[in-house]
Amino acid sequence: MIKIVLLLFLLQSAMAAPQSLEVWFISAHKKAEVQQLINERPYVLKALTAELKCEVMGDFCFDPQFGLYKKDDMSFDVDTTKAVNEKTPSIPAATSIDRNMIDCDPKNYFDIFCGKARKEAQANFKMDLWIDTSSSMREMDFSDKDGSCFRKSMMKRLDESCPFNKNVNVMMYDTSIKQAGSMDALCINQGLNDSKRLIDWIERSDAKKLVVITDIHEFTVEFADYIESKNGKIRGDKEPLVAAKLLDMVDDLAKSCR
Repeated sequence: MIKIVLLLFLLQSAMAAPQSLEVWFISAHKKAEVQQLINERPYVLKALTAELKCEVMGDFCFDPQFGLYKKDDMSFDVDTTKAVNEKTPSIPAATSIDRNMIDCDPKNYFDIFCGKARKEAQANFKMDLWIDTSSSMREMDFSDKDGSCFRKSMMKRLDESCPFNKNVNVMMYDTSIKQAGSMDALCINQGLNDSKRLIDWIERSDAKKLVVITDIHEFTVEFADYIESKNGKIRGDKEPLVAAKLLDMVDDLAKSCR
């Protein structure tokens, strides 16, 4: 009996998890430009580090203007993306009670894990695209005076070959995860994200192909190990991926939803 229950649990877990997973970690433009400059011209780092502050964070130093960089590294090769950023205390994954309290407005979007508002029938989407709209994305992809951002521009281009919420299921998330009611909503940077909560959502997703776009601060050891355990693909971990580059990746997304 125990073996049967265990088998059913494993089958359910396998069916729930996405068949294909990609996570894109977006870096701030200024930090990425400095990283590229240092990688291409390492001799300039000596002058830069002379003015950098060093607040010790494990094997790294933190400068308020530059960010994380390696200390006592004679090669002077800085790689901010491999550092594990210390964050404020994380918010625990929502309980069933918390989900029931989430406000789900069917006119705009719904929380996919809300106990009071669920679609009666799920559409057969080719791909799911989850876009981080939390406050930390303001640093990576800020909204201009017209309310536009690169996440929205990317979605507009993708919409030409992969219709918005028809072929691709576009979700936006911060504290909760909801289907985007409009492209304008993708530039609203508010709320908090949390990689532990994101892992919980991914585990219960039945997407064929899932692409998650979030900020580099979410690149933790735990999250990276989880993605690897799912044979997932990571972008933006080795070479900085800035928001403007999202426009160059539309063709790759379009191939996945045709």
